[in-house]
Amino acid sequence: MSQDYNNLFPIKTATACNSKWAWSTIWLNKGQTSSCHRVDSVPLDSNNFANFHNLPKKIADRELMLKGEWPTGGCNYCQKIEAAGGHSDRQHNNNIGGYVPKELKDNPTATHVTPRIVEIFAQNTCNFKCIYCAEDLSSQIQTENKKFGHNNRVHRIPVVNQDQNVDYFKKFLLWLEENIQDLARLHLLGGETFIQHDLMEKVFDIIERKPNPNLQFNIFSNFNAPKKYWYDYTSRIKDYCLAGNISRFDLTCSIDCWGPEAEYVRSGLDLSMLEEYFAWASEQSEDWLYLNVNQTVSSMTIKTMPQLIEKIKQYSKHRHIGHYFMFVDGYKFQHPDVFDYSMWADDFEHILKIMPTDNSSQQEAIPRMIGLQRRLQNTCKQDLDRIKQLHDYLDELDHRRGTDWRRLFPYLIV
Repeated sequence: MSQDYNNLFPIKTATACNSKWAWSTIWLNKGQTSSCHRVDSVPLDSNNFANFHNLPKKIADRELMLKGEWPTGGCNYCQKIEAAGGHSDRQHNNNIGGYVPKELKDNPTATHVTPRIVEIFAQNTCNFKCIYCAEDLSSQIQTENKKFGHNNRVHRIPVVNQDQNVDYFKKFLLWLEENIQDLARLHLLGGETFIQHDLMEKVFDIIERKPNPNLQFNIFSNFNAPKKYWYDYTSRIKDYCLAGNISRFDLTCSIDCWGPEAEYVRSGLDLSMLEEYFAWASEQSEDWLYLNVNQTVSSMTIKTMPQLIEKIKQYSKHRHIGHYFMFVDGYKFQHPDVFDYSMWADDFEHILKIMPTDNSSQQEAIPRMIGLQRRLQNTCKQDLDRIKQLHDYLDELDHRRGTDWRRLFPYLIV
């Protein structure tokens, strides 16, 4: 299916979202799938893996959107931002052409469709222990939990057994080989993708044998993989782009803020290594590499987000750098809405002041940042129960990791 960037999502009801029709996120290590990474997931059908995009819940959500209704189970993320007058992911994604399922060309109300965007969380192999993560996506947290044991302060998301994970992985590879020609985007996520070698090699093999010159290939990374893997894998991906096996490579850096706070939030992070890789990526030709930043916004990251924005500005003087963000999910007590908005008012004023209007990459991010701000502006009081949960959780992490959250985040003590 050729990539037609003028082909916009045709369904125009007040709630319809292209992601609900075009996008599937799959967690092979949990045996679950969802229509985007923000909404609740549902179990995969192990006997009919290839049907992951058209499971009953996904069909029901599409039918609700056709009627202009909001589905339950996570779509309220965009609903709340839009209700506050912000610009949501739904609105942003509906204005991007080229990702419309082929069935909608003949039937604009079709609900059983072929995915255009698939993203895969394959294994939990990772070199980080991010404070908003869990053992389903971090082998380091899994090891830490085995050492210290589970308690009610630690969020636990169980992974499927190893045999089932291997089975799902084989089924995904079979599906990809048979359907790669219909994909517009393929996202690989971790753990840390650049150290998940079986995933990388198997996907590369399919790209070599089944080239799709319209495919945008996207890897999310913490930019801290060993250099031998980093430069080997990116060199091979560059060769695929130049040979026409894929259209382009999107390299997405997962980083939430800057400074010691960033290294606390993303435990294991070496900012000097990240910046070395980021500087290298910023120098690469856009003939093959598109560079993005994806950040998680929490109570621990807002106050040093300006330093991250300045870094993005520094490296985007001569190129486009996509800038994307989302509120923390899973650990609800880390969400900044546990505090009165007055906690963040000056921070958002500063953030919006330094986001440049003369650079397309950050200019297009401003409406999304305003959406986050307006979502928080509805918070008029502190949630003392969730704040206590936050303190207890950070105390537990400090006990496990020998850190001191009170030194880095004194403003959280209320």
